[in-house]
Order: sequence, then structure tokens, then C-alpha cells
Amino acid sequence: MGDTYTHGQHASVLRSHEWRTAENSASRSWRAPDRRYPANVGDLIEQRDPRWGAARRVLDRLNSSASPLVEVRDGLSLIVRQDEVLVRVRPRSLEPVALREVEVARALAEAGVRAVPLVAGRGQPWTEDGCVVTAWAWRETVGVARPDDLGRLAAELRTRTVGTYVHEVARFDPLAAIRAAVADTPVGDEQGDFIRRRAQELGSEWARVADVDPQGTSIVHGDLHQDNVLLTAEGAVLTDLELAGAGPCSYDTAPAVVMVERYGADPATLDEFVAAQGHDPRGWPGFATCLAVYELWVTAWAVGVRSASPELAAEAALRVRCLRDRVCEDWTLK
Repeated sequence: MGDTYTHGQHASVLRSHEWRTAENSASRSWRAPDRRYPANVGDLIEQRDPRWGAARRVLDRLNSSASPLVEVRDGLSLIVRQDEVLVRVRPRSLEPVALREVEVARALAEAGVRAVPLVAGRGQPWTEDGCVVTAWAWRETVGVARPDDLGRLAAELRTRTVGTYVHEVARFDPLAAIRAAVADTPVGDEQGDFIRRRAQELGSEWARVADVDPQGTSIVHGDLHQDNVLLTAEGAVLTDLELAGAGPCSYDTAPAVVMVERYGADPATLDEFVAAQGHDPRGWPGFATCLAVYELWVTAWAVGVRSASPELAAEAALRVRCLRDRVCEDWTLK
């Protein structure tokens, strides 16, 4: 019996970046509580959190179903499922992120790259009560994606979009995503200030390499790890496209390297990824910058959500200490 995964990552409170077997995934992942509400979500819930009202209204238009609404995840965005439709609700300030995500999803569908499809995509994203909403098809999984699954998807992105569909999507801008992840941390916050300062330092390096990847410019996912790929009965498909855009092909290898160098994964997993991808970018001098930017992204993410739990707060501190002070232990969200 397959696990259920969602658009946007494995349905976990703490996003793990480990290669996991189906067995240890079930025993070690943190799952969001399965909160169910009637389709006509009560006024009290909507008054407390207007995102629920936005989710309900969009689902009413798309589904016209009396099935309960199921909270899949509540973090930087609220993700709600009803039947075979999943909606993602963000604050209106993040409308550019939703627009980019929809734009990339459309381009990937046209290019024939396997990704979770939009539902009623023409009008997306929608704005409701100060929120921006996107809708996606729900997919059930039959297992956990392996390194070679991810490598094949990286190869698919490169071969099907390099030099073509890149003109239909926004530029890949990981440094903007890094700054946005810590936007709510005040100036003077030690961790937030480090992230902002390091992003500034990497700006000129990124500008030098972003357009000169010897493998070319393609649509890159930007966070290509296990929890952002769903292994369905039809094969592996990409999900969580909020960072994706037109950028250096080699960037999507960075998560596989970080898995080994920071999380302590078996080096064989990187070999499997690279073999399935069909090229190894580590010999390109610009890849070191890609790797540094990606490490900063996953650290910024941890800092941005650290208030959600003591575990996340500890992980954020561990990652900042590693990048800033070079005092490193294995990164983990166990």
C-alpha cells in the first residue's frame, strides 16, 4: 500500500532532505495532523484564518463537492485537499511566486516534462480575500523516489527545455528566494543577518556563472530532492515548482551533493543521480557557486520556519553555525 504524498512535498511538518527507504520514511517522518472540516467551513475558522475561506471558495468553484476539506500542511502556505484536488493558499504578497509556479507548470506540460498538473489552469492563480490560490491534481504514490528517479527527471528538464521553453518562464533567482525566506526576521537577528549578508556576498559570483553553464540554460527545479518528487503508478513526477525558472542546468545536481556532504548520505546515492542524469557538473568551476547558493537556500528556509518547533530552531542554528563558523555536524530534521 503506497504512502500519500502531496503537491509541495511529502506531507510532513519537518521537511527531511534524506534519502529514505519506504520503511524508515514511515517511522521517521513528521506528518501534519489530518485535520478535516466540513466542506462549508464554519465562520469561526474562516475569521481566524482567512486562508481557509479562500481555499473553500476556490474548491467550491472547482469541485462542487460535499466532501470534507483536509488540511495537508500549514506552514509558509496552507495546503488543503478535497477529493482529487489540492489547493495551495499564500498571502497576496507572494502572488509573484504563485504566478511563476503556474507559468512553469504550463511550460513543463507543453514540453512533456513529468510534473503534477494544474487543475483548471487557465485562470490561475486566483485571488481571494487577500490571498492567492493555485490548484493542482492530487496524486497517490506507490513508494519513495530514488536518486536515479531524480536524475532522470533532471535529464528530462535539460533535454526537453534547454534553449527552448526557457524563454517562456521567469529567470531562476535563488538569491531572491533566500532573501524572501528570511524577510520576516528583523534586522539585528543574528541568523537572519547572516543569511542576508551571505546572499549579498554571493550575488556577484552567481551573476558570473548563471548564464555560462556548459550544459546550457534550461528550466531548473531549484530544490530537486526526494520530497519534491512523487513516485506514482505512472512513474516519478515533479512537484513544488515555486523556485523553478530558467537557469543553469547544473544547479539541480546541488541537492544530491548536499545530501552527501551535509546530511551524511551514502556517496553511492550521488553516483546514482549523476549516472541517471547523464552528466556530472562537478568539474565545472561554476558549480561551486551553485552549491554554495543551494546550501544557503536550505539554511534560509530553516531560519524562516524555525519558530514552528524546537527541532526546527535547533536545525536552523546548526546550519548557520556550519556555514558561518565552519563548525559542522550532519544536518538533520529527525
